[in-house]
Amino acid sequence: MFMFNIIQYTIQVFKITFKTEGGIALKYPPPQQCPVCENKLTIQELKCDHCHTTIKGSFESTRLASLNDEQLRFVEVFLKVRGNIREMEKELSISYPTVRNRLDHIVEALGYQTTPAETPAPAEDSQRKQILTKLDEGTITVEEALKLIQANKK
Repeated sequence: MFMFNIIQYTIQVFKITFKTEGGIALKYPPPQQCPVCENKLTIQELKCDHCHTTIKGSFESTRLASLNDEQLRFVEVFLKVRGNIREMEKELSISYPTVRNRLDHIVEALGYQTTPAETPAPAEDSQRKQILTKLDEGTITVEEALKLIQANKK
């Protein structure tokens, strides 16, 4: 553990190793914001552990670096199953709405806006149910039902 005294602030840095199943492991996850003023931090130095070459400058971090370990694992699974949410349900043993909710949170954490899933308006939903009931009773054909549903969407 390292301790730095800055004016009246004490900052503690702990050695942390994150492990995931066959995936990303961050030995020291970089903080994303200043612990004193909460502004964005920039990376100033990169060093090769093998030959000790040091590169100094001002380097931007990637958006993915702002995600926590759980979110990174979720992104890994998302890529592994090529974005198939049904496969993510199986892989993570969580429900479809939970997958969508976590995905929305990650999209927002990356700085993007999410659009809410489309849900039919109550009147539109009621009309669909009536059309499907008529179809089930046999009073209209499949083609007629499709035309009525399409007409209600407009």
